Amino acid sequence: MTRSISRRLTVGLTIAAGLSSALVVALLALYQTRTSNADLATEIDASTSAFARLIEPALWDVDLMRSARLAEAFARDPRIARLSVYESTTGTTRTVERVGTADTALRTVAVRRGAEPLGTVTVAFRRSFYRDQVRRQVVSAAAVSLIALIATLIGLRLLLRRLFRHPLDELSNVVRGYATGSYPPFASAIPYEEFAELGRVLDSMSTQIRDQLAALGAANRELAALNRFLLIATAEVEPAQLVAEAARELQALFGATRVRAEVHDERASAASAYAVSDGGAEVAAPVSASAVPIVVDARPVGAITLSREIGGPFTGAELSLANTVAAQVASAISRYRAHAAERLLRVAIEQLPDSVIITDRERRIVYVNRGFTAVSGYGADEAMGRDPRELKRATGDAAAEAAMDATVAAGTGWVGRLTNRKKSGELYFEQAVITPVRDARGEITNYVAIGRDVTAEMRRDEQLRRAQRMDAVGQLAGGVAHDFNNMLGAAMMQLELVELDVEPTPSLQQAARDMRAALERAASLTRQLLVFSRRQTMQLAAHDLNRIVAEMLRILTPVLGERVEIAFERAPEPVPFEGDAGMIEQVVVNLCVNARDAMPSGGRLVISTASVAMGETSEHPGAWALLEVRDTGVGMPPEVQARMFEPFYTTKEVGQGTGLGLATTHGIVTQHGGWIAVDTAVGEGTTFRVYLPALAGVEAAGSAGAAANVVRGNATVLVVEDEPLVRQSVSSSLRRLGHRVLEASNGHEALRLWSERGNAIDLVVTDMVMPGGVSGVQLVERMRAGRPALSAVVMSGYSLELSSDVLPAGFVFLAKPFTLAALSRVIDEALGRAGRASDRTG
Repeated sequence: MTRSISRRLTVGLTIAAGLSSALVVALLALYQTRTSNADLATEIDASTSAFARLIEPALWDVDLMRSARLAEAFARDPRIARLSVYESTTGTTRTVERVGTADTALRTVAVRRGAEPLGTVTVAFRRSFYRDQVRRQVVSAAAVSLIALIATLIGLRLLLRRLFRHPLDELSNVVRGYATGSYPPFASAIPYEEFAELGRVLDSMSTQIRDQLAALGAANRELAALNRFLLIATAEVEPAQLVAEAARELQALFGATRVRAEVHDERASAASAYAVSDGGAEVAAPVSASAVPIVVDARPVGAITLSREIGGPFTGAELSLANTVAAQVASAISRYRAHAAERLLRVAIEQLPDSVIITDRERRIVYVNRGFTAVSGYGADEAMGRDPRELKRATGDAAAEAAMDATVAAGTGWVGRLTNRKKSGELYFEQAVITPVRDARGEITNYVAIGRDVTAEMRRDEQLRRAQRMDAVGQLAGGVAHDFNNMLGAAMMQLELVELDVEPTPSLQQAARDMRAALERAASLTRQLLVFSRRQTMQLAAHDLNRIVAEMLRILTPVLGERVEIAFERAPEPVPFEGDAGMIEQVVVNLCVNARDAMPSGGRLVISTASVAMGETSEHPGAWALLEVRDTGVGMPPEVQARMFEPFYTTKEVGQGTGLGLATTHGIVTQHGGWIAVDTAVGEGTTFRVYLPALAGVEAAGSAGAAANVVRGNATVLVVEDEPLVRQSVSSSLRRLGHRVLEASNGHEALRLWSERGNAIDLVVTDMVMPGGVSGVQLVERMRAGRPALSAVVMSGYSLELSSDVLPAGFVFLAKPFTLAALSRVIDEALGRAGRASDRTG
């Protein structure tokens, strides 16, 4: 059998070509393996570093829940087998394991903020994932090589007939050059016309393989970068961090000299816009630059600007990737804003002091805020799923509640005031607004009720109205008492003048006593009115409560009647206090008379006194003089007890009571700085406890003696009084006492008399308040401009603020009504002061 060189050469070349192709494939596989390993290392480092930057804020805030969510999200990457996060502040480690395998590539990165370590991140990447990628790439390369081999064999089959061994050797040299990674071109390495076409084919295949490998590497890098950014974009991060990551990833991918990602928040000032720059200083004249807008809710809010100093323009693929990143940034910012607005709204509603309730269409509660809990006392768990009416509604106006329910059911907002009940059973008033919540189709989905507790405001309004009524009644009572005192004063002085002028007979004496008793009763009534209006002058002195009660009971025993059993439980020691004896006597009279009237069929009345001391923790700490009046009468129901101190309020029949007794008592005790406690129940009697400020170590004043005798004189007195009856009575009384009298009806007339006869006037007796614009005090002060030692007496029908304690120096105060003896003593006192002043000034 003959041997064929062509056949052998063909076989040899075929074997050589096959081996060369196999070698090329092996070299390509080796190259791809090395390249993939390098890419794997770079990708692992980049991914681990990106996750470390992502989780750094959560570790800094020690937000374990947030770091856990980020770890779970990052571990969903199919390349990752296991991920561990160590938090150095708490010493805890969070591990997420996706695939149980030991064939991994580990990377550990320390997380820091400045120089402070926050923890570490350890990521185990699956090597099998990357081996599968390399295997697929090698298979692809082998397929391409197989195709190339077939083509080469066909070409060899045709060309070997004309080529010699030397060209084959040249071809072998070129193949060996590929093995070294030099990639020499086939066509120029084989300068033979017969091999020109083969060289061009092989060069074209080599170029395609290299381009495909480069494109595959770039695509892998872009995909990895996009995956890393998507992990960040899907997490809830602030826009500043988001655009920073976008800039870093794009700069690393494109090799750009500068990448600037900027987002302006139209709801904030320009100074709070987010801007991040990477890649060094600004480029003075960049070779190429492009900008990709960031659009949120159809409005541009920023842009990603790309620029580089070397290289050509940005490709369509690069701009497409930048657009993808910009779209993800916009989507993440939109979500962030929505979540931020939701959080702000929830925090605002939770912090409202008002009650906020949201119900579904069936009126079942689905949400309550902390204000609801604070007002009603019901916790959120107790309220959920229940009807608000079951929890809070008190028994009220059924018709009004039905109208409210109908309005709400009709889908119309309702505004009004409700009476509700707390969990403790306490009632309170609530100003409420109920409005429906509608969806995009206009259908009602929920109801919102906002309520404000106005109980305190209503109580303040009621107290203000009561205070205004009391003030108005007090003004009226004070005015009536003032005018009444003028008439009483005139009547009392005229009666005394009649008693002095007329020879007394038994019948005349009895008539005079009756008239005086009537006048004293009228004066007592005006005294109660003045006490109630707080315009009665208080004559303060130290007194023994035991003595005052004992003296009043001697007078009251016949008045209270035989059907009332009276008992006086007297304190063993004196009960000293400082006050007005006459006013406290009035308190005793009012309480005893009220007790008698509460026992129409008779009963027992117990009056007791004591000195009590209350600790610092009590509502009224300190020492007190106690007067207690107990009866076994009918008692008072709550509605009467609530109004018992109101003026002119009485439960007695017309003509049997004025309604001023307890109001006067309350006014007197309040003026003394004391207070009253009342215990009463229907059918069980009533106990009044009057507490007056006690005195320690002070000897109580004795009871007033008999009225002093009338003091006569011979001074010239100017009487200034606008009421003719009072002026005439005072003038007549002074003349009867031996004085010379000049009369004036107002301040201007008195000044005229003073200018004409001032040297002859020894004393001025003037009313406090007079018409014409000149008061009594002003009148005397003008007169004293020329004579500082002028004596003056000021009269008034009422004067809390015009008592002798607050009058200017050199004035003597005389309260109306007064007796002739009181007038004579005051005149003598005033003239005595003037005499002493003249001696000092002379």
